[in-house]
Amino acid sequence: NDQLSDSVEYLEINDGKAYVNEDDGIEMKDWKINDDQVRIKLGGVEVDVDPDEVDDWDEDDWIDRKKVTYEADRVDRTTHHFNIDIGINNWMEGNQFPDVDNAPYTIKPFGAWYVALNSVNKTWVGGPLFLEWGVGISWYNWKLQDADIIIEEGAERIEFNPAPPEVNGQKSKLTASYINVTAVPMFDFARGRRKVTSIESGGVRIKRYSRKGFRFGLGGYAGYRIGSHTKFKFREDGNREKDKERDNFFLENFRYGLRAQVGWKGVELFAMYDLNRVFSANRGPINADGNSAELNAITFGITL
Repeated sequence: NDQLSDSVEYLEINDGKAYVNEDDGIEMKDWKINDDQVRIKLGGVEVDVDPDEVDDWDEDDWIDRKKVTYEADRVDRTTHHFNIDIGINNWMEGNQFPDVDNAPYTIKPFGAWYVALNSVNKTWVGGPLFLEWGVGISWYNWKLQDADIIIEEGAERIEFNPAPPEVNGQKSKLTASYINVTAVPMFDFARGRRKVTSIESGGVRIKRYSRKGFRFGLGGYAGYRIGSHTKFKFREDGNREKDKERDNFFLENFRYGLRAQVGWKGVELFAMYDLNRVFSANRGPINADGNSAELNAITFGITL
């Protein structure tokens, strides 16, 4: 261990310990977080802060920062992190989108955003097989293609009605939020190995984890609605106005469906399809055939 070259700042080993290359030789240090430290981890970035050392930190410490890059081969049985799903959502009527019939509930292809904040665990099952499972909160934002359509809760169903002639619509959307649980079996052909870049300065240490290889998985999710509202922005008599209504809008309280994930190195994509209907039975909008439209939510995007 005393033969580490000068170019190696430290060599991390199991259980959070590391050999550190100090001026007076190699020293074993414990890199485990202690009660006085703060650790923040989001996706592939982890920050450790020691308040006692940060009090004396200045910009010269950053100039003299230590940086090392290495590959982490060891796979923990279960790891935990936070991530963010960002994508676009739509809904399907049977095997087609509503814009085929120019329906008033047609969703704008770009601008109907889906966002989810997730607390995720990754458990190694064996070989290349892992299970990603966790909880999170998500928001559907169904933004209409026609901004002159007002979304309203009628006496018997959700309605998509034209705005009055004197109103110039700017934006019309329906938003629903859910708390969810997810479980996705993943085949990770890099077997969890990651490239790690660590930068240390004073009482601050930043680690960036970059995933390696190809991975894919297919699993499921279930959620419960915790809120919903409509928003209609418009101009009337030259003035900007906004109407926001909170109600259930005949939305199903539970959602469940299939989730697919595919990744290559640092890129992670996802797609989801709700197996349940967006609106309760016979409560959806009237379609071109004069029936209650049965709509299923579909989403795809990127995980950060």
